Amino acid sequence: MKNNENESSIQAVLEDVTFILNEIKHKKFDSLRKTKITVQQEKIIEGVERDLDVCVTKIGLLLHAKEL
Repeated sequence: MKNNENESSIQAVLEDVTFILNEIKHKKFDSLRKTKITVQQEKIIEGVERDLDVCVTKIGLLLHAKEL
């Protein structure tokens, strides 16, 4: 029973992390883009967004593969 509780806890944390990463990508970066940023800053933002996508995808694959 304890193992199921741990797996549920891990799943909940991973889902929370995924939600937070998506919030950063979709809301925070959109707000940042509304300010005056340079082309170099835009490229950095795009790189960070790609990194966030990779993290979210890997977490999603882990959640679905392990059937936590």
